[in-house]
Amino acid sequence: MKLARVLGQVVLSRTVEPYRDKSLHLVQDVDGELRGVGDPEVAVGWQPMAEGDLVVVEVSREACNAFEDGVPADAAIIGRVDRVHIDTASEQAGEK
Repeated sequence: MKLARVLGQVVLSRTVEPYRDKSLHLVQDVDGELRGVGDPEVAVGWQPMAEGDLVVVEVSREACNAFEDGVPADAAIIGRVDRVHIDTASEQAGEK
């Protein structure tokens, strides 16, 4: 699993049956300071997300299992993140 930010929505030009009633989003991984890192990728979700939302993304083989009907996907949004707390005190203590 990884933390990512929604950059936008992907719209298919025609219906692809496994993606019917699913939302496709362009997401980008974020680092410890919530800045975008790496290349954006398309992730399938159970509901529309807003641009800028932080989400939890499951990748690889497990992404296919996020839906009962086994959607063929390499990345699936499995949750929306309401808030993030990064404990910088424990990070600094670990460096010493």
